[in-house]
Amino acid sequence: MERLVPLPGVSWAQRALISGDGRRAYVGEELQSGSRLGVVDTQSGAVLAEVQTSPEFWSGPKTLAPDGRSVYLVTATALNVFDTATNTVTAHVPLPDQPRPDGWQAGSPYSLAVSPDGTTVYVGQGGPYSPAPPNPSLPGRLLTFSAASRAFTGQTPLPTSNPRDLVVRPGGATGYLSSPEGLIRLDLTRAHPAVVRTITSPGFIDDLALAPNGSTVYAITKPEGRIQVVDLTTDTLAATIDLNTGFRQIAGLAVNPRGNRLYVLIQTDLPSPTVAAYSTATNRPVPKEDFAEFDLEHGATLTVGPDGHTFYVTGTNYNDNPGTFLQIVSF
Repeated sequence: MERLVPLPGVSWAQRALISGDGRRAYVGEELQSGSRLGVVDTQSGAVLAEVQTSPEFWSGPKTLAPDGRSVYLVTATALNVFDTATNTVTAHVPLPDQPRPDGWQAGSPYSLAVSPDGTTVYVGQGGPYSPAPPNPSLPGRLLTFSAASRAFTGQTPLPTSNPRDLVVRPGGATGYLSSPEGLIRLDLTRAHPAVVRTITSPGFIDDLALAPNGSTVYAITKPEGRIQVVDLTTDTLAATIDLNTGFRQIAGLAVNPRGNRLYVLIQTDLPSPTVAAYSTATNRPVPKEDFAEFDLEHGATLTVGPDGHTFYVTGTNYNDNPGTFLQIVSF
């Protein structure tokens, strides 16, 4: 199967979120008029809905509820609840006010995850900051949201002003948050999460990919272009994968449902980006499984579908067939 789905008017498309049956893709879209959530039929390539989520340009992280009935989507100042049966936003809940000095601005919400039982949503928000140079900032926080009452119920101070990606292990007892200070372990067994410790050395850690069995997390470090392989049974750095990308951008990473392959989207020279395959058993590349047959000049994000052999890549063309697209490719 191969589909190139145009997203007209979209300046930037965030990572596609795929339904459990693989039949729907949910794409956060950024336009000059604000942000919206696009719903794509992955079998036909038809755009089924484009739903406004905010008048603000930025579309943040999103995640599916475990039962597939809701998509949680962060915009600049709120958490949105999207009903997948009706393709409507059923709740738009503003983030609680963030105390800050006069003249400072509230931090942005960059992190989002839901507990495996679907009862709790976690939102990591950056610390308040001064718009005046040198732009000092304060520590951020982790907000707790009740799915049942659709309300924020608490917050936890974080040892970073810039929380990035967030994953929750199966069972829901622990979570891991990336940051410039390292990978932060969270205890999620309490009414309000608690910071346990930072388990890797400082360095800008951005995107995370959690192995399906919850034993390992893969963390991109920027700008040097490496992946930290962290053993979550011992909270230790088990290996480091050097992607040898040079100045090429690492656009995203994903682990397949079997957990035996790690895929990395690398921004190579034209005509298209490349998905590089790595064995999770050896942490070594599998060149014969690399994929570069995209109809995109620049890839922005990568998702691997629930079937384990479909890539969903958002990206942009500037020369031939200009525009923003979602490309669906079976491999």
